[in-house]
Amino acid sequence: MAFEPETYRVIRGEPDLLAEKLRALDRLAKIGLNVTIVPAIERGINEHEVGRIIEFAIEHPAIRGITFQPAFRAGRHLPGDPLRRMTIPDVVREIEAQTSGKFIASDFVPVPCCFPTCNSVTYAFVESGRVTPLPRILDVNDYLDYITNRIVPDFSHEIRTALEGLWSSSSVAGSDKSLQQLAISCQACQLPDKLAINNIAKNMLMIMLQDFMDPWTFSQKNLMKCCKEFLLPGGKQIPFCAYNTVGYREQAREQLVAMEPERRRARREGRPYQPKPIVFDFDSRSPA
Repeated sequence: MAFEPETYRVIRGEPDLLAEKLRALDRLAKIGLNVTIVPAIERGINEHEVGRIIEFAIEHPAIRGITFQPAFRAGRHLPGDPLRRMTIPDVVREIEAQTSGKFIASDFVPVPCCFPTCNSVTYAFVESGRVTPLPRILDVNDYLDYITNRIVPDFSHEIRTALEGLWSSSSVAGSDKSLQQLAISCQACQLPDKLAINNIAKNMLMIMLQDFMDPWTFSQKNLMKCCKEFLLPGGKQIPFCAYNTVGYREQAREQLVAMEPERRRARREGRPYQPKPIVFDFDSRSPA
């Protein structure tokens, strides 16, 4: 999501996407379907738009979440200077500067399931233009167990489980499950005036910051805590950043493309199709 044609031209290769996206969002709102928008943020291109994106999301009835992704150098993305790469702290600073205090750095809490630099989230209650981030009325860090063997205060297990669900990379903003988790979490805090539990879903906005690794930021330590994975035929689960960075994608694509004619043939004939397991080879060397 962006508002300036130059952003779309550089990042997507098509400068005139905004009108189409706005029509799509309006149609989704009309049928009551909630969405999360996912802006890729590139330094020198669109970091100045993050505040406007948040204000737009606050006002638009279809949008329940934003996932800001600092641009990473993998796949089809344009080459760039890795030393100028946007990071989660960079995006947080832009959010704080561009939202006039609606969101500040301390509102964003790392997701426990992955490495702290990979994913941070906040939730906010929005009503009549007033924005109240959840971490300002509830100390989320007291409930999230970042180190499994630490001594954790004896908080309500139900509240803690609900918050761990919200601060998960698989949380879906505006869903029935997230509504239930927020309702349980709010047992431990004071809701803004006149905000009823059954109105939480339509008054909730999630902002997630998701930073994927590329060849210049790749860290095996981060990868060991990854909680976003590709599930491939044969049962292999490949961490997202490994799949896109160290050669899994290319090998998997070649095998999946080779299987596609048989899959389509089985579908036409109405019979089950069992794909072959995907296998990887990182030891072979090209002949001299």
